[in-house]
Amino acid sequence: MEGITPFPWCFRAKEENPLSRNGLFPCFYHHLSSQKQRFLLPHQMNTNNLINKAILCSLAMAGAALLPSCVSPKEVLYIQDVSGNSRETIKANYQTTIQKDDQLYIAVSSKQPELTAPFAMSEIGSSSGTSSNKPKGYLVDAQGCIVLPVIGKMKAAGKTCSQLASDIAATLKNNDYIRDASVNVQIMNFKFSVLGEVNAPGTYTIEGQRVTILEAISRAGDLNIDGNRDVTLIRETNGTRQIASIDLRSKDLFTSPYYYIQQNDIIYVTPSDRKVNTRSDAAQWYGWGLSGLGITLAVIALCL
Repeated sequence: MEGITPFPWCFRAKEENPLSRNGLFPCFYHHLSSQKQRFLLPHQMNTNNLINKAILCSLAMAGAALLPSCVSPKEVLYIQDVSGNSRETIKANYQTTIQKDDQLYIAVSSKQPELTAPFAMSEIGSSSGTSSNKPKGYLVDAQGCIVLPVIGKMKAAGKTCSQLASDIAATLKNNDYIRDASVNVQIMNFKFSVLGEVNAPGTYTIEGQRVTILEAISRAGDLNIDGNRDVTLIRETNGTRQIASIDLRSKDLFTSPYYYIQQNDIIYVTPSDRKVNTRSDAAQWYGWGLSGLGITLAVIALCL
């Protein structure tokens, strides 16, 4: 055996440290390293592929939860039970009744302007002391009354604006104060609120006293695609709270006592069942995706 080297292709003589990486068997060490890399590289690539597949599957499950569900026209269209041209008799012109805490604009005119001077309404000033050019108005108190110059206290709640105007004119005439009095009454703080699945929820103050529920919803930017077309209206009148359901998909809403809204009404639009179910399904898909990813990564870690 003398004169035969174990690895003739890589023998190097006269090395200081024959057992070091750069010593007697550098080529042999390189040979073993190459074999190790040749074994580990495919294994590492398979592990990386498994991790990538697990991540992609989890992302796919999460993405599936975000896909929009189909929306049926019957769920979103208004007034669906009208076929072709339809004509119906409209009831007498609706007028809002005055309520407590209403602010009333009352103007009295006559051929003798000096007689109407006491009824001239002052203006509301801003914090800087300048006038906002907005009349102050007469507040309807907790007893439903207002206090007028010359006349004194008068019942207002429960009457329409035209009825109150007629009563004021009649009182001025009967008291022989202004025989030709012309009276105009308007509600100054007519407001309502729209909440829920609308594009612009909030409280709206308008001029006038004849607003339909469709006009109120229009003010709030209309219902969004997820809004339930069966809306809820909350109304308080004379210490009584009413909660009514109005189906915007039916023409019966035109004959509903809640078609014309009153001041301080609240319109609430609930989310549709589709939206609620979609969110619930999305939460489940996310949970499954994260659970699947965690289990897959745990199995891969144990196999390494």
